[in-house]
Amino acid sequence: MSKPILILYGSVTGNSEHCADKAADVARSRGYDVTVEDMARSSPQVLRDFSTVLIVTSTYGDGDPPDGTEDFYRAVVQEKNMLLTHLRFSVLALGDKNYDQFCKTGKDYDDALELLGATRIHPRTDCDWDFDDASDTWVEGVFTALAEDRILMAA
Repeated sequence: MSKPILILYGSVTGNSEHCADKAADVARSRGYDVTVEDMARSSPQVLRDFSTVLIVTSTYGDGDPPDGTEDFYRAVVQEKNMLLTHLRFSVLALGDKNYDQFCKTGKDYDDALELLGATRIHPRTDCDWDFDDASDTWVEGVFTALAEDRILMAA
């Protein structure tokens, strides 16, 4: 097994959880040790325990994080009091293009993690309500990037 991967999700309708579970299935099929956690039940401190995190989150209403994830969001995005230079990350953002703040929560996490010193391993993907293809493409891109890192580290 390789180093563990943390997949965090924030979901209102279950779509982000579904995408997180699909990403976890792909990770396991490629030999990764995966932990999947709901941000509503997790502490931001968990980011210190992993070297790779994938964030899958929706945006609710007018740019708000999903219900129950506000504390996690506040600690990472607004307070920004952690140093995460050890962390590699990528973000999958789900939203609805009919809203002005389309995918705002995912964009906020993406920006905040970079500001906290984390390294983006694959660009953020913003998904509208029809997210399956974009989500699958993001997952493939993330694990291609991780495989390239494995090769470089082994050389």
